Amino acid sequence: MIKKIVFGISITGILLIVVALFLAYSYSHRFLNDLPQRAKVELKINGGTYVSLNKINPYVPHAAVASQDEGFYTNSGIDAKGTVRAIYYSITTGKRQGASTITEQLIKNVYFSDIDNFKTDVITKFLAVVATTMYPKNDILELYLNSIYYGHGVYGIEKASNYYFNKSAIDVSLAESSYLIALINAPSYLGENSSQAVKIARTVLELMAREKYVTNTQLNNAVMDLNSFRKTKF
Repeated sequence: MIKKIVFGISITGILLIVVALFLAYSYSHRFLNDLPQRAKVELKINGGTYVSLNKINPYVPHAAVASQDEGFYTNSGIDAKGTVRAIYYSITTGKRQGASTITEQLIKNVYFSDIDNFKTDVITKFLAVVATTMYPKNDILELYLNSIYYGHGVYGIEKASNYYFNKSAIDVSLAESSYLIALINAPSYLGENSSQAVKIARTVLELMAREKYVTNTQLNNAVMDLNSFRKTKF
């Protein structure tokens, strides 16, 4: 008799969890329907110009994936190992770690840019998983590159390319692409410190080479180009 009661309670609990997850997914799906439009509106408000992925030099998205989220094309929107590490870090230190994957960063930028707490961290991860079921990876990457901040009040890859290098995003070089992506790690600081940005850009290039996006020859040539940016006042 006791076993039957326990079994019944277990089944009921599982059903309640399934229903709760279904309702959460359904709500999140509706919530994320306006993700592309909202990202474009926010970019326009911030003075940026939206460009499609085919109007961006492939070096740029490759640099972003290699340095920000190497598992982007295969993950579920979150980095499972990174999430476990972040939770452990929060529990043991009382501090938080920010969004890790490209999809998480996009969700954070579009919906929670003015709210930064543990609750939004959890919601962001759940929404990132749902967003991955709704949108192709390249669409997410396109929205990401157009929504992130590059320092100096500049939002979006097109305006950033024009601001820093006086050219369109389709025309930036490998070195310039790595520099632009390096900026997003700490845009306010790195936008004012080109020497530090160059150091991070070099790491971006090394990660691109490791992921086979560029050859060692391309890497070495780009590193030489980067050296000319060290004392540039952007």
